Amino acid sequence: MHAQGGGWSYAEGVLRSGHRASLHFVKDNVDVIFRFNQKSWVLMGSVDLWLLLAVVLLAATVQNIVGFGFALLAVPIMALFIDTHDGVVIATFLGFISSGFQAWSGRREADYAVVRKLSFSCLLGIPLGLVVFSSVDVQVLKVLLGVGVLCSVVFLIKGSSLPNTGAWLEWMAGILSGALAASLSTNGPPLVFALQSRKMPIARFRATISMIFAVSGFVTLLSFALLRKVSQDQMGASLIAMPVLLVGIFLGRRLQRLVNEVASRKFVLTLLTVAGISALITGLNG
Repeated sequence: MHAQGGGWSYAEGVLRSGHRASLHFVKDNVDVIFRFNQKSWVLMGSVDLWLLLAVVLLAATVQNIVGFGFALLAVPIMALFIDTHDGVVIATFLGFISSGFQAWSGRREADYAVVRKLSFSCLLGIPLGLVVFSSVDVQVLKVLLGVGVLCSVVFLIKGSSLPNTGAWLEWMAGILSGALAASLSTNGPPLVFALQSRKMPIARFRATISMIFAVSGFVTLLSFALLRKVSQDQMGASLIAMPVLLVGIFLGRRLQRLVNEVASRKFVLTLLTVAGISALITGLNG
């Protein structure tokens, strides 16, 4: 890498080495360069960047209205214009921040017995997800993502009419959620499936699932870091998207009282279906 006044140019290093950047924000003859200069990221405009910011705004708003859906929405859409592995890491980081805000604001509403049980079972599934994330090809990962999101839509539709699932099924849901968190960052549906069977009030549901997301998100991020799966440009993109994330959190919290729960749920399921089909087609087309 070429030093410049105490900093360095990531884009210059990529171009000189001849390697394709995993994030499309940095590449040949494209209108963007990230330059890290000790304490700040300097950005020149990019269509991909604006797409990323739009996705983050949408996903954060949706999550703070219905209690879930950040990565489930963000990752399949991000996979259309950036590397899927990058999308997973970015969505995990930003989703952790969003869930943390929601968990803190709803801390008096949460069911802590359920949080402890499902958080522990999520942790058991994370190692399996890390194996998938580290070893599976990007195109295969996109196909898995598309199939997983579409299956999630089916689970979410059926979940609202389920009887109490029982302790063993909640454990299985937690383990599956942990595996999905570390592989595709789409860990919401198994938890929604388990919690909806308890017929929780919406405020308790949001607080409980957000705490579980925050725990599994933190452990997943720590695991990515220990395995050296987190890159400089992924963190740079995440930090640049942070202000938009905060705007989405604010909008979602404002809209909680205004948006009809049934209507918002149908809207989320429609978005998930479109995103899942798009990711699946992209993966199959190579």
